[in-house]
Amino acid sequence: MPARELCYPYPDESEGTSKTNAPSAQNRSEPARRESIKVIAVGGGGGNALNHIISKGIEGVDLLAVNTDVRSLDMSLSPNKIVLGERVTKGLGAGALPQIGEQAARESLSEIREYLRGSDMVYLTAGMGGGTGTGAIPIIAQAAKEMGILTVAVVTKPFMFEGTRRMRYAEEGIAKLRQCVDALIVVPNDRLLQICRKETPLSESFSMVDEVLRQAVQGVTDLVTRPGMVNVDFADLKAVMKHAGTAVMGVGCAKGEDRIENALKEALESPLMECSMHGAKGVLMNIKYGGDLGIFEIQQAAAYIEEIISEDATFVWGCAEDSDMEGSVEIVIVATGFEEDRFENSASRGGSYIAPQRPVLRNEQQRPFRQRSFMDQPEEKKEAEAVPAAEVRRGPSWLEQREDVLQETEAFSRTAGDELDEPTFLRRGKAQNRPETD
Repeated sequence: MPARELCYPYPDESEGTSKTNAPSAQNRSEPARRESIKVIAVGGGGGNALNHIISKGIEGVDLLAVNTDVRSLDMSLSPNKIVLGERVTKGLGAGALPQIGEQAARESLSEIREYLRGSDMVYLTAGMGGGTGTGAIPIIAQAAKEMGILTVAVVTKPFMFEGTRRMRYAEEGIAKLRQCVDALIVVPNDRLLQICRKETPLSESFSMVDEVLRQAVQGVTDLVTRPGMVNVDFADLKAVMKHAGTAVMGVGCAKGEDRIENALKEALESPLMECSMHGAKGVLMNIKYGGDLGIFEIQQAAAYIEEIISEDATFVWGCAEDSDMEGSVEIVIVATGFEEDRFENSASRGGSYIAPQRPVLRNEQQRPFRQRSFMDQPEEKKEAEAVPAAEVRRGPSWLEQREDVLQETEAFSRTAGDELDEPTFLRRGKAQNRPETD
């Protein structure tokens, strides 16, 4: 594909388009008007993720935890809490039954709508497969959508070893949720096995799930709420996320001389990036960095993304400085607007993972960098020669080399996963009463 010229993005007045230009002094120094963005954690899994988000620190958003379990809410760090369905559940939880979670959410719908009033965007998060999160999150999402609020959800699917019943509940809940949101990011927990060590404790693996949810939430909200060198207008964010359907995300962190290239590679080869970004109708990229990131490093990252997406795709990106990230960078990429059949055979449903090709970053000598003023008139882009893909030789990625981990998990699921829905004492009884064979 011909190389595409890169300049800085600025928000266009017409929603749904993305243009480029040099940042004005106002864009650099004055953050956009604060929009009302709310994060709602639903159920136990969502509540754990919200506690992690709060402990890491998040700015410019309102937080709410909702649950049917009063004891779980008592342990929440959220400043705002709602007990769902006190008459239905008596504050004792949904008993791992999604229908109870749904009834509880409907009972408390008036409180939820009151909290949502005046919101511009709501971010919902939950762990799917249980009772409250699975049953309640579609009801809350539908309420937000009916109020005209940009509604985005990021949820997790259970590990395969958690049993077929829990997985079935999760699949059914996700199917309902998909009809009620503008954009949906699904994080299959099994994909995290590809980045876990064999000796990783169970508690640490669930902490990794919480961290992925935090990155998904904060990577998008920071684009609007965190002042930076390049700020993103809420209208541009809405253009990418509105009616976007299924979305995928990748996160990469790196430090050192090749930090931008390595962070971008890690984001694009992330186990969460279920497919390449080819075919995406919208892409968000947020770059968070220490105080020493160079302009050409930022230019290289944005230029590469521009090259691999289609000409008519909306590409919105921003960057902000974080004093706690001295010498390192974090890149969060969210791609939206895929055709649903792209995910029918994805690894989230048992398929294998194919890593995207390693990014090829050009330096400033290979790619001319030009700034335009706001007075420039649109001009036809001149095509430049792209570096042929054949020149890049790469072996299998570290993710491809570790596919055996996921395959072992799938094999275990087929043999033992179904039995996990049956109590241990019953399985042992069957084994003891099974007739011996010669």
